[in-house]
Amino acid sequence: MKYLLYTTYCSGRTGLSNSIMSTELGVLLAFLTDRVLVLDGNISPPANRVAYGAKVTTRHRSRPTDLFEIPVPWLSAEQLDVDGCGRSMELTDRSLIESVFFYPASLDLDTEDFRRFAQGRRAAFTYGGEYRDAAVLRLSGGPEIGEGRNKMHNFGFYGPFLYLDAVTKHRIHGLLRCMRPQRHLVELAERATAALGAFNAVHIRRGDFKQTYGRTTLLRQPREALAVLDHNFSHRDRLVILTDERDDPFLAAIVQAYPDTVFLDHFILDELGEEFRDLPHHDSIALAFLCQLIAVRARDFVGTMTSTFTSLIQRWRGSSGLDERFKFLWNELPAADAKMVRGATAINEHVPMRPDGTMVEEFEGPYSWNRYNPRLNSAWMREWPESFLR
Repeated sequence: MKYLLYTTYCSGRTGLSNSIMSTELGVLLAFLTDRVLVLDGNISPPANRVAYGAKVTTRHRSRPTDLFEIPVPWLSAEQLDVDGCGRSMELTDRSLIESVFFYPASLDLDTEDFRRFAQGRRAAFTYGGEYRDAAVLRLSGGPEIGEGRNKMHNFGFYGPFLYLDAVTKHRIHGLLRCMRPQRHLVELAERATAALGAFNAVHIRRGDFKQTYGRTTLLRQPREALAVLDHNFSHRDRLVILTDERDDPFLAAIVQAYPDTVFLDHFILDELGEEFRDLPHHDSIALAFLCQLIAVRARDFVGTMTSTFTSLIQRWRGSSGLDERFKFLWNELPAADAKMVRGATAINEHVPMRPDGTMVEEFEGPYSWNRYNPRLNSAWMREWPESFLR
């Protein structure tokens, strides 16, 4: 038996969507290397824990593997004495958001197509040669950083990371279709969607962004959000808001403008609370994930730029066949010379946005990330249509 020992982003001490994205990359690399995935850091994401009183419990905290079906053989790191398995090798010591994984190893990288795909990422690695003989391949996650001793290398979206031939891409898409949400979560999301009726949705991320360096959150005004929402939605239609701060004064003007407003987390707990508490896991992580699954079913959706929570909703909407345009409330990318301030970094207008919240293409290129402002890091700052599973 051969293994891929994979340390998830921040060893799992991160947000829900970051944990999902990191776990996805581990699943994909285990599949491509034909190995048993050994997950180090398969824990409940601490960053999305929200208090709802007795309406949720933390008796069984949700891990990514409790939310998704994992379509490869896998173990938790605690279940295996990896050091006793034989020779081990590190597959790469580079951050995955700075890298491209290409497969098969015979692919020619000395092409214009690969240069446009990589878009400045200089590290490229594959699987072959002596790596095939190692009993254990490792993706250890990089050096420990900061007081939290976080390992931050194994992170990113799969679309800009995997450079594949057509046959391998077809196999990968088949695998990803099998990495689907657990059936009981899908069924509850469907019941919630039926109870809501037709709706539009917006993800307004403020919470942690008020304290995050490089974000403009504390400088934004409700009128900015309303300008984008009004361009896309009718005031007569139901508006579902995804946030964990229902009482934030910022939201009052939006509720006033859209009289049929629903805060999705509270709707689930108030209207479907018994069904939610019957789930195998019914903590705030499961609740946040349910909100994502329900937002996928919205008629139209506007999100928060640089939030991977928004990005996964947009990807899953596109993969469902919806006309997903990647709309955002505003630009959250600071200027290159901006002073980084917690939640109040100066607003940057240099990433052009249309009134409906979509980004303006400024360049040409075969991949969608070639066409937008080069300061956007294609590996995580937003999703791309290349990730859609059609």
